[in-house]
Amino acid sequence: MEKRFVRKISGFILIIFLFSVNYSYCQRQNKNKVLSNVGKYSLIKFSKPFSKDSILVTAFVEIPFQSLQFIKKEKFFFASYDVSISLRNKKGKRIFRTMWSDSIITNDYIQTQSKYRTKKHFVNLKVGKDEYIIDSELYDKDTRNKGSKKIKLDFSKKDKTPILFEPIIVTNLEGNWGFNDGEFPLTGKRITNIDDGLTLIISGFVDIGQYQVEMFLDGKNEEDAVIIIENDETPQGYFVTRYKLKKDDLSRLGLNPKFIIKQNGKERSIIKNISIFKPGLSGFVNNVENSFQQMRYILTNDERKKAKGKKGKELESLFLSFWKERDPTPNTSINELMEEYYIRVNYVNEYFNMSWREGWETDFGMIYILFGPPDQIERSNSTSTSSSIYQVWYYSRLNKQFVFKDQNGFGDFKLDRPFIGQNF
Repeated sequence: MEKRFVRKISGFILIIFLFSVNYSYCQRQNKNKVLSNVGKYSLIKFSKPFSKDSILVTAFVEIPFQSLQFIKKEKFFFASYDVSISLRNKKGKRIFRTMWSDSIITNDYIQTQSKYRTKKHFVNLKVGKDEYIIDSELYDKDTRNKGSKKIKLDFSKKDKTPILFEPIIVTNLEGNWGFNDGEFPLTGKRITNIDDGLTLIISGFVDIGQYQVEMFLDGKNEEDAVIIIENDETPQGYFVTRYKLKKDDLSRLGLNPKFIIKQNGKERSIIKNISIFKPGLSGFVNNVENSFQQMRYILTNDERKKAKGKKGKELESLFLSFWKERDPTPNTSINELMEEYYIRVNYVNEYFNMSWREGWETDFGMIYILFGPPDQIERSNSTSTSSSIYQVWYYSRLNKQFVFKDQNGFGDFKLDRPFIGQNF
């Protein structure tokens, strides 16, 4: 009897121990997630000559909404932060610092989790031909957590003329972003909208006398493919010029246009990598086969029959044609409906994911994809008279409501009544 009692007590203690370890682990995981999120912002720099002996560096911080903690107040979500950019010389001495205190307000919860909605701040820094470090720090005022970034700059070899700077890609966006009015810089890694073309800012240091800048769209030195960007001379010791790439140019543009500068028998080159998404294809689509499966809530019976048994290029072609028919702005490169649809798919896969099903396959996911975030969620817990757990999603703007019931007590919510048809 005594031994049995001891075994029971030991088992109970073991269960408590395992629970506490698991709880502590989950707490650490949640804390680490918060800490890591605040560090998920970008520090980016663009540089071009400012004078014969100086360089203008435009430094950007881009803060995704997801990297901050939002607090709900009434019908809105708020996030507040401080962010700074500092410049240090090669000895580590700070020679410049600026800081912004700002906040973000939204009434849409999905935006608070977005990796692609961002807040941007920039500063122009004039430096000499030397080595520097740009530092940045992001401080979340709610969690009091910090993230930091660093970029090393080395302009010490920029006096070996002629020399090219990395070309800067700019697109049209209202406002002042450190360049000419209405010019916004792009890294070249994720370009979706090419309807207005793109502008390249090409710059470098040169000696006195004639110089020539050439561009090869396919990255190869083929005489019939050369574009003369600049054929001039300047007493200033540097040049900054702009070249407009039209939409037709971009449709045949390789991912590595090559630039060559020639002067006094010397020649130097640089390659700029540019990634352009296929027109009409969302940046959220990484695998066409998976993304096609995720379309099932809006596919017609005829479309399902057409796609049956199709794979590879055939399926991709059908996928694009189905979305083209749904494009609200067919004359532009971006299909806004497709973007919104896969933003929702991305969201439900992260927040409604089950161990045996992806978020988009759940009933929560289906309703969210079709109708977006609910205006109100009402939750009911089990009572002495009922062991069932419910969630009711209200869409007052659509005059709809959906009731979900936890089938087994493990969070496997199903629609209480089957949903037939869609209204997307």
